[in-house]
Amino acid sequence: MKTVKSALLGSKSLIDTNADVLLLQLKEIIKEHRALIITRMLGELPTYLDYKFHYKADKDTLMKIKESLLSLKNHGVDLKFYENVVQQLMNRAQVHLTNEPFYNEIDEVLKVYTLSASLRVM
Repeated sequence: MKTVKSALLGSKSLIDTNADVLLLQLKEIIKEHRALIITRMLGELPTYLDYKFHYKADKDTLMKIKESLLSLKNHGVDLKFYENVVQQLMNRAQVHLTNEPFYNEIDEVLKVYTLSASLRVM
């Protein structure tokens, strides 16, 4: 039995039968954790965009960004953003989720909007 600890979800026990089952369970936990982060972020999206990217979105762009974040929230998990978590899970009995890989994945979605805006300014 392995355990994943999340500040947002608490402790989750994983059935350690084989690697495929572990990864499937991990993806579900990551998806839940990511969904909570995105839900919280949506309420303060203009503040986060300004803080992280020094970007102020207009109303239409803000709606598009929200749609993209909602799509990510409901989409499956790409473990390339969580490789460190996967490695820890395979090698340890207990893994602590940090928010860093989640924000890295979310920021990849946001960069599309902030970079295209900075290119229009130039």
